[in-house]
Amino acid sequence: MKDHDEIATERLLLNPLGQGHAASLHEILADAETTRFWHEPPHPNIERTRAMIDARIAGTERAWARLPRGGEDAIGLVYYLGNVGAPGMGYMLSPSHRHKGFMTEAVRGALEYGFQRLGFDRVELWIDARNIASQRVAERTRFKRRSAFRHKYPHEVASHETLVWGLRIDEWRAGATSAHPQQIQAYSLQPVLSVPDVRATAEYYRDKLGFTIGFLFGEPPTYAGLWLGTWTATGANIHLSRRDGPPPVDSLSMYINVGPEIDELYGLYRTRGVQILGEVERQPWGMREFAIRDCNGYVLRFGTPG
Repeated sequence: MKDHDEIATERLLLNPLGQGHAASLHEILADAETTRFWHEPPHPNIERTRAMIDARIAGTERAWARLPRGGEDAIGLVYYLGNVGAPGMGYMLSPSHRHKGFMTEAVRGALEYGFQRLGFDRVELWIDARNIASQRVAERTRFKRRSAFRHKYPHEVASHETLVWGLRIDEWRAGATSAHPQQIQAYSLQPVLSVPDVRATAEYYRDKLGFTIGFLFGEPPTYAGLWLGTWTATGANIHLSRRDGPPPVDSLSMYINVGPEIDELYGLYRTRGVQILGEVERQPWGMREFAIRDCNGYVLRFGTPG
């Protein structure tokens, strides 16, 4: 996209990305260490870098090449993704210019432009959990860690954990308010399964599927909360509610995103006698999945990036 201006910071000029930056950016994007945590492998030739620049200009992204004041060669990138929802930011820096505060300075300049000129009310970063340097930049520019999920790039052999960092306009500038309608804050989704026996179902999920029983309400129980995961308030949460008669199992199935140990989980369920609906299979949409049917007939599908 070409609707953004140059940004000047104390030591940098952020120029709207163009083909004139291709040669210097290619040196950065061809470096395996620099692109270690990026969404694509090192660029094999300058034609790939030129194609990337053309795609960013033609698309909905806004990208800047970073130049030191008085210099002609780009030393990195900072950009806003054109995604729906929270505006996403990405950044990259030449190895020879690290540990000088250039990354933090450029991100701050882009944030000010995003909040002031583009009307953003929040900005989001997706950071590979192994990328400690990028997380430090996020901390220095006031981002806060919000959540995490499992992710896999097409060129990677294995998936990795991605951390979601976010910054609101009122956290960036005290007293600032968003010009957009107030966003609804949602923390989790907890399906409620209708079951004839709450206690028996809760114990099945605990003993067979590895869930933790968070609570049982009533005696005998008429409602329960179940949880599968490592940390409180994250992971898979399921509630149970007592209902007379057969449960409506044909009207609901659930999908649970899990870590890379999906084969171990599959094997564990087999040894515990869980009804499994097929082997672990790689799906066309990039996930490895298998499904089970619980003690009441509800279907749970487990998947991990494959």
